Amino acid sequence: MAGGDENIYVVADNGIGFDPRLGETLRVGMRAAAVAFGQHLKYQGLGTVEFLVDVARSEFWFLEMNARIQVEHPVTEAVTGLDLVAEQIAVAEGRRLRLSQASVRLAGHAIECRINAEAAHKNFAPAPGRITTYREPAGPGVRVDSGVEAGSEVTAMYDPMFAKLIVWDLDREKATARMLRALGEYEIGGLTTLLPFHQAILATKQWANGETCRDLTDDPKWLKTLAPEKAPAPAGDDDGSADGKAERSYQVEVGGKLFEVKVIGEAAPAAATGGAALRKPPRRERSVGGGGGASGDDLVSPLQGNVFKVPVEEGQEVSEGDLICVIEAMKMENEITAHKSGKITQLLAKEGAAVNAGDLLAKIE
Repeated sequence: MAGGDENIYVVADNGIGFDPRLGETLRVGMRAAAVAFGQHLKYQGLGTVEFLVDVARSEFWFLEMNARIQVEHPVTEAVTGLDLVAEQIAVAEGRRLRLSQASVRLAGHAIECRINAEAAHKNFAPAPGRITTYREPAGPGVRVDSGVEAGSEVTAMYDPMFAKLIVWDLDREKATARMLRALGEYEIGGLTTLLPFHQAILATKQWANGETCRDLTDDPKWLKTLAPEKAPAPAGDDDGSADGKAERSYQVEVGGKLFEVKVIGEAAPAAATGGAALRKPPRRERSVGGGGGASGDDLVSPLQGNVFKVPVEEGQEVSEGDLICVIEAMKMENEITAHKSGKITQLLAKEGAAVNAGDLLAKIE
């Protein structure tokens, strides 16, 4: 950033894609390149210069510059002690920065986890909803930036991130242990979030080795292991109560989403069940393609959003897994694929149109 007439540049690493093997030579080189870039542009304000780095060859290349505050700015603040938002405001007001490049010192290690309303087990599909219970972790070296509380609703109209969890400690190993502790203390009820995903990633050998974990995030089977645990059935779920009422819980899938439904009514007579207690019907697996829900010939939308792309036409023959449309929701593009092979006899998805969860996108017969 630069401010006042002195054209002072303050540059610090923000830890994005940080490799623990990154040497001081690379770090100093990137910092100098970022300063030179800002000076050449006569840039005034807060911004982030990003590089692609080959640690093994000790080389780096310019990638892009974001002329704004970054989501990960708390990581920089944690390891430098700076308040980047305050400094950004100072620059905008024309005030002189009270810092110099030489005064910037890095200490310790910081990690940030984005707390998103997303279902990692469904390929990170947006999962909007209402928060029923909410309690943030606390303690030394733990910071939470959020704007929600119990009763808040995370809608499909905006980015799915509603909080950021940041921890600092002396080194990467200690910071990882502190983050795992903080994630375990974070309580968010009524909403599917990335908490289980973060906990799983931070416990892997890939993370410990400073790898990208792409082998895990690209593995649908591994992602499915992050599905939320099913709520236990209430006592008396299968039996009639003393007052002749029966209370049963079912899991019902609507538009690709799973809901817990409780039914309370008159207990069925023994003759109707052959004297046996009523049982829950077995859950049937339904075909899901790229986040799309399907039953029979119908392909329905699993989420609310806007149709971004429709690469097929009515009457076209498609194979199972072919792309039918792309739905944009919460700044994410979700690919909806054919749940079976056949002909598209009806195509309701139109580019630019808004859709709700459960809306029919296409019929494939």
